Amino acid sequence: MEIDILMTFFLTSLLLTLSPGPDIIYVISQSISKGLKSAVMTSLGLTSGLLVHTFFVTIGLSLIISQNEYIFNFIKLLGVLYFSYLITLTFINRNKKKELNTENKSRNDFFKGFVMNLLNPKVSLFFIAFFPSFLFHSNLSNEIQFLILGGIFWIQATLVFILVSLFSSKLNSLSSCYSLISNNIYLLEIGVYIFIVYWIVS
Repeated sequence: MEIDILMTFFLTSLLLTLSPGPDIIYVISQSISKGLKSAVMTSLGLTSGLLVHTFFVTIGLSLIISQNEYIFNFIKLLGVLYFSYLITLTFINRNKKKELNTENKSRNDFFKGFVMNLLNPKVSLFFIAFFPSFLFHSNLSNEIQFLILGGIFWIQATLVFILVSLFSSKLNSLSSCYSLISNNIYLLEIGVYIFIVYWIVS
């Protein structure tokens, strides 16, 4: 086992996770608009989707999808339709005060994050391109190594997203324009959804 390869993988993954992207921007928007708990549950949903993509890569399903244009475009279409639904729902409910109990709200935040990640086929394509460069053991099968690498990626991504949620939630108390932000937060949420749609189709 080559520990230096794993360390390089971890650091590279950390830098990639910290770089501005649709997931981390969405976590920040959730933290500012809905608070720490909502952002943490969204983060756990998003990173749980990474585990599913890792499994797809391990069994070769992601490679099949990436090589079949019809399946790949169909998944992208599902993603676009889902985010279009979220955009419409957010706009319709922009003036409504949501009265959800804590358990249901947490479940919804987790599910939304999970589906967002799962319906983005670019995640699997990224893993297909990224993981083979960091195979670290000559005696372990590629599949086992992919699972280990996926686990490492999931751990660091979860920690980063939770820390980002914690930091972003502090902005509420620091912002003197909180009421203005709170009243127009739906615009930020819609903007993030549009950005994700663009990222998926581009």
